[in-house]
Amino acid sequence: MQKKYPFKFLDAYTPEDSNFFFGRNDEIEELYEMVFQTDLILLYGASGTGKTSLIQCGLASKFQSHDWLALDIRRGSDLNASFEDALRKAAGGPNEEAMATSQPLTEDLEWLDEDWSDPGSVAAPSQRLSPLARRFKAIYLRHFKPLYLIFDQFEELYTIENNRDEQQQFIQTVKEILLVEQPVKIILSIREEYLGYLYEFERQVPELLRKKLRVEPMNLDKVKTVIQGVSSQKESNVRLQAGEESAIAEGIFAKIKGDGKTLTIELPYLQVLLDKLYLQITGDKDRKQDATLTLKGLKQIGDIGDVLRNFLDEQVLDIAAKRKQLPDTIWQTLSPFATTEGTKSPLTKAQLTDSLTDETSKALVNENILKDFEDSRILRFSEHDERYEVVHDSLAKQIAAKRSDEQIALLEVRQLIRNQVTIKKENRELFSRKQLGRIKQYKHKLQLTKDEENHVNRSRNALRLRTLMIIVLILALGFLVFWIKQRDINTKEEQAKTNAINRIIKKAEELKSIGDSYQDLGKGAKANETYRVALDSLGGNLPEYPGLKDSTIYIELEKLTK
Repeated sequence: MQKKYPFKFLDAYTPEDSNFFFGRNDEIEELYEMVFQTDLILLYGASGTGKTSLIQCGLASKFQSHDWLALDIRRGSDLNASFEDALRKAAGGPNEEAMATSQPLTEDLEWLDEDWSDPGSVAAPSQRLSPLARRFKAIYLRHFKPLYLIFDQFEELYTIENNRDEQQQFIQTVKEILLVEQPVKIILSIREEYLGYLYEFERQVPELLRKKLRVEPMNLDKVKTVIQGVSSQKESNVRLQAGEESAIAEGIFAKIKGDGKTLTIELPYLQVLLDKLYLQITGDKDRKQDATLTLKGLKQIGDIGDVLRNFLDEQVLDIAAKRKQLPDTIWQTLSPFATTEGTKSPLTKAQLTDSLTDETSKALVNENILKDFEDSRILRFSEHDERYEVVHDSLAKQIAAKRSDEQIALLEVRQLIRNQVTIKKENRELFSRKQLGRIKQYKHKLQLTKDEENHVNRSRNALRLRTLMIIVLILALGFLVFWIKQRDINTKEEQAKTNAINRIIKKAEELKSIGDSYQDLGKGAKANETYRVALDSLGGNLPEYPGLKDSTIYIELEKLTK
């Protein structure tokens, strides 16, 4: 019997590894039950809890081959395009060359609307299947298996570009899938720290959070189950020293946990440490030799610190020595493969080159340094979309932690621009003054595409126009305030004049009344003198108010004094 190395390092377990997959029986059973209770399941947990392995190995192994047709879908450059491609392949659709000259696949599936129990009949328009339902029916007739759509690392829909058009289109697709009568199940796997990003999704698809399963980190009992279970398999080339099984498992758990008070550990750390132990014992990088893990060997490994960080540091130093470069240059070349949040950012070779600002790093890409990263188990290559990606988010987090403040700022600015440019033009938001300031600071290192450059310029021109409009508005408001104040001043002056005139007229009327009284008493001279005083007050003392001479009282007094 050919023995097999039981540890996966940072790769996910598959159905072929089911004999070595331990410690998740409860989660497997719970997930298996959910599959028959709902068509939409949300699987979530922290990075490194083994969500992918739980689905691809644990859940998949519960089904017979005729009951399980899984389409494993990752975002790639666009989740909707990746989903379309997966359906096309499952349905036996044409390859890309054939697609360029053929009709859309949905047009070839109209025969699926026919009722084969009644020869010659065709379903009424209202009863015909939707294009997506036709696709599912075609897949079912090809395989005769229930379909499981597994969207792994679903957070990539929000962390890589955060394209709202892409997100909305996918939500609409899920809503349509849930209405299809065909047996189709959807499993979304996401890191729990990104659950908040699903607010809009859950608002439109309330079923999203009704059936969910959290994958917990490994506690000591489960770690024991994993290590002892693996070593007990006949086909495993790794054994535990007899009589030391429990102590070895506890020692491994303690080394990974360190001095922290946590009661759990992350699976990537366990896998990397177990691999380190194996290599220490055998030195066999092909991992074909038999090895027996012992307490003595575990103690010899010493204090491991952060085993993942140490692993990555060692690999980078080895590559730097091989390439005769500074380690910082190697880190800069790796940096684009991690998002600002510390998650994986898959890139093609061309995309990597475009994202690098250092000429030395670009030259290293042309010299095939990506092969070194693959050999060192830092990156993996996907032939499906010709992209390279970090083998696990736990390593992406370590890569992100190595960045300088300037590198972080540069990535944030690049992400800011991409988040807008990936949206349809009519839905794009213009950059704010603060954002344009940050873009200007790093523009000489960004190497923007024409579309990105146009959007930045459009935002800048719009900002200038808004600034000009604000200046004009401020000037207009200033003039309006000045005019209002001046009007108030003029109004007050006019009111003061009016009040003065009214006081003079009132005084003249009072004098005229007195004069009239003197006239009635036969004192004509006295009355005439009083009239003269009143007339002088109206005409002689206030020459700046000539309008007084046109008043009724002035005219009457003038007649009386003649």
